[in-house]
Amino acid sequence: MSKYWVASHITGIFTIEDKNPDPLQQGSLGAGFSISRGTTTWIENSDDKKTHFYFNGKEVVADQANITNYVLKQCLSHKSTTSELDIPLSIFHEFEVPLSCGFGASASGAIGCAMALNEFLELNLSQEELYNLAHKAEVVNGSGLGDVIGLLQGGWEYRTKAGSPSLGEAKNILENSYKVATLSLGPIETKSVIRSDKWKEQINKVGRLFMSGFYENPSIRSFATISRQFSVTSYLATPDIMKIMQETENEEVLVCQIMLGNGVFIVYKNSSEISNFDNYIEEEICYNTVKKYG
Repeated sequence: MSKYWVASHITGIFTIEDKNPDPLQQGSLGAGFSISRGTTTWIENSDDKKTHFYFNGKEVVADQANITNYVLKQCLSHKSTTSELDIPLSIFHEFEVPLSCGFGASASGAIGCAMALNEFLELNLSQEELYNLAHKAEVVNGSGLGDVIGLLQGGWEYRTKAGSPSLGEAKNILENSYKVATLSLGPIETKSVIRSDKWKEQINKVGRLFMSGFYENPSIRSFATISRQFSVTSYLATPDIMKIMQETENEEVLVCQIMLGNGVFIVYKNSSEISNFDNYIEEEICYNTVKKYG
């Protein structure tokens, strides 16, 4: 058995950079952060002659595990003989965050799956190749753009060049004076937004405007401020999110939309500032985003 844990990643503001036909050249500019609730992935030999996928202990069909299935097929393509391509495996994901809610679970699962398969199948692929594979899986399947490179960077981060980890660029916000909490209200299908020309035009227009100012003074507070402005101005903020922003935000507490999900993250300094809030989860910022078991 090969087993890995990968952190989750939340984006607060982004642009869609997908004009290049090469998936490794596609991605996003923007900013976000990694948290210590993540995804554990492990690989075992299958008990029968079939490949199985499990999410939180429940078996799902290949179409419901399209990212994992894509990573598996790409990894198997590195095997040298035809007989080696027919390897019955069981691939397990245990998610600590809600799915399709903007926590980058597909990216976490893709990275963990690539890492575990590389070890289990003795592929000897480099870390760069594995991260690029996870990024490609996200882009090809429309599940994400910048979470993989964001997870590789860890902590509070911002992306200055779009693309896979080997081609894009990300930097850390060099402070850690704020805490963060999250509240998820439900899913939003990422593909329905990032592959819509109408949404893309609006997101890029607003995102590039706010990010240009952010690059001049990259701080956590400025990140949270432009993230809030971005969600409202781009019209991505749902009525539920708008209501939370209006009811809870003040000078000490900044409320922003999780991209892309129907939920919020709250940036604050002292836990007492959010003591009256209900159902929020206080998160831990994660810098060591990939861990191997055993």
